[in-house]
Amino acid sequence: MSQTMKTGIEKKGVGSRHIVAIVISALIYGAIIYISRFVPIKIGTAQAIYPAAIFAPLLGIWFGIWGSMGLVVGNILSMVVVGMNPALFPLALLAQFVMGFVPGIAYRKVKFERVADKIYFVGMVVVGMVIATALVALNLQYIQKIPSNVAWGTIFVWEQVSNTLTAAIFSPILFAWMSDYMNKSGLFFRRFWL
Repeated sequence: MSQTMKTGIEKKGVGSRHIVAIVISALIYGAIIYISRFVPIKIGTAQAIYPAAIFAPLLGIWFGIWGSMGLVVGNILSMVVVGMNPALFPLALLAQFVMGFVPGIAYRKVKFERVADKIYFVGMVVVGMVIATALVALNLQYIQKIPSNVAWGTIFVWEQVSNTLTAAIFSPILFAWMSDYMNKSGLFFRRFWL
């Protein structure tokens, strides 16, 4: 096999940069989930803001599929630390992946260049969050055996406020603020997409 073919194959495999992306995403996301379990921002008894939902799209955009996998790893770690069994949450874990993957695959710019970029960014965040919250509702209904009227009529609806609306408002703000730093640090975008 020629040196060129070897190099081409090696570049397509999982390398240290991919592991770094997974680890960074897992640590950030897992820590945010862990902290938000104990310091939830509530209205009455309902969690009004789910801070992890703000960072999920960003990690997916910055690190692509590898960041999205890190969301799953981070959530599993946060579950294990508090004594939860991740095996009971397969669709909810898939939801974590989707929250990062949908915006990450759709939005591939380093910064906002036009107003249309912001609108598209928010649209992809909303699509990812709605799919993810539907997966959470399915997990609750079919695995946790929560009645469908509660899973869809209460929890899914409320997650549109706590997850979707929160991410749609705050993710673009953090993206605009932090992406230049991420780009200059050499941590994100093009080299993590593949």
